[in-house]
Amino acid sequence: MTPHEIDIALGMERYYYDDWKEIDVTIDRPDGFKVIEEIDFKPAQEWKGEIYGKYAIYLLTKRGIDHFTAISEVQKILRSKVRYIGIKDANAITIQLIYILTDNNREPINEYQTPNFQIKFLGFASKKLNHTGNIFEISLTTPYVNSIVERIKQIIIEPYLPAFVGYQRFGTRRPITHVIGRYLLRKDWESAFYSILTYPFLSESKDIASIRKMISDGDFKEVIKLIPSKFKQEKLLIKNYIKFNSYYLALKNSFIPISLYLDAYQSYLFNLYLSRKLDEYRKIKDKDNIIIKIPTYFGDCDEICKQIYLDEGIERGFFKLKEFKISLKDFIRKAFMKIRNLQFNEKTGTISFTLDRGMYATILLREIIRGDPRKFT
Repeated sequence: MTPHEIDIALGMERYYYDDWKEIDVTIDRPDGFKVIEEIDFKPAQEWKGEIYGKYAIYLLTKRGIDHFTAISEVQKILRSKVRYIGIKDANAITIQLIYILTDNNREPINEYQTPNFQIKFLGFASKKLNHTGNIFEISLTTPYVNSIVERIKQIIIEPYLPAFVGYQRFGTRRPITHVIGRYLLRKDWESAFYSILTYPFLSESKDIASIRKMISDGDFKEVIKLIPSKFKQEKLLIKNYIKFNSYYLALKNSFIPISLYLDAYQSYLFNLYLSRKLDEYRKIKDKDNIIIKIPTYFGDCDEICKQIYLDEGIERGFFKLKEFKISLKDFIRKAFMKIRNLQFNEKTGTISFTLDRGMYATILLREIIRGDPRKFT
């Protein structure tokens, strides 16, 4: 089966099981998609703190709110820079540990709750946390339960799937962060700026589409009054441009770290490479130890990598962005992800499983469900 056009645009040109057809499935977001951080192979809620330590550890539970907005709000509450292990899905219920440097002059806030998130103090830690993976519980609504069961049985026999970088890295509703990353690496500040702010997608409301059209027309001062507060990145970039009259300076003061866009572009290159090596890799029995390196130096590429770089117009020094003091490193990632503890409850329609850190649940859903990823992201 040929993947959906969104998959192709993100470099995911292949499925692992070629003969499976699309299944009609819906997922009630955010409540039907739950992510629990795994620390030392246990759920985050079970983590036990120490009496004293360098870090104060909190349990963050959020629902339907993006990572950076939640962290920004928590930092105001705790009056300290918040550190985290992983970026969790926005359109889901997520449970994870966050931490701050211990301040001996202030008592920790034991608990704080808003409509979108809650933090709870768990104790102290003297060293950084060991993030071993993420536990997923996802409710599927489908008349094709038998097909789901059969596919899960097949995956359990060989519990490995291609470790594509998932949709969240590229933007689930506007999957273009890699495009923005490409423009940034080409130092095309204007195109990067307008890629973030314009080009509405079908999944966005008419109001947002209208606002993006106004931005493309250059009506910045009027649009700043209309854009919803939750669009923090867009709002800040427009304010920056009005202030500096410079696309570069507007981007330099971005709400979302510029490095995330660059990482998305490297992730896209990884997906392309894995897609084109998949037939070779699937024959290798030891799938735990197949490592892919997407180098920053053309000379370190194999033939497939070189062809991708030529197609993308990647030249010497491409992965250095001196204007932002960023020099990207080789992108190294496993070719396959192992699906642990995969189960399906036929009565509730809930699929549960655990993935190692950095692996994406939506890649498993993509393999099982097929079709338009907007159904399950």
